[in-house]
Amino acid sequence: MIVGSNAPVPCSCGNDDCWEAFASERAATARYQGLCEGESAPSFDTLIERALAGEQEAKTALTETARYLAIGISNLVVGFSPEAVIVCGAITRAWPLIEKTLTEKIERSVRRGLPSARIVRSTLTEDPTLMGALSLVLARKFAGAAAA
Repeated sequence: MIVGSNAPVPCSCGNDDCWEAFASERAATARYQGLCEGESAPSFDTLIERALAGEQEAKTALTETARYLAIGISNLVVGFSPEAVIVCGAITRAWPLIEKTLTEKIERSVRRGLPSARIVRSTLTEDPTLMGALSLVLARKFAGAAAA
């Protein structure tokens, strides 16, 4: 999904205009590194810890990343009209810092007359991708058993 140009890092496909290049953990740490000239990029977990501790550069890097995350989510909401979007991953640790940016940007981006989706943080502490995949397998398994 194209969301801009001149991203802080290249996408895994090599382009500089993809959603991943703007909204990934790598993009957030590159933003932070750009704000703190001369300092090496920290891990994403360290960036979150610094932001939660109140460091302004870390908060700015995460907020800007959340803005681009919201642009991509807005495109998905317009295209698919889901009832809810569940955000997962390490960034949810910074939910108090990013929730307002996410919800406001998405609400402004979704066209008038179209229903917006609730934007919520995942409560899963384990790998949400694996949990989602397992739930699909189990749903099919038990749906087939119920039909028999």
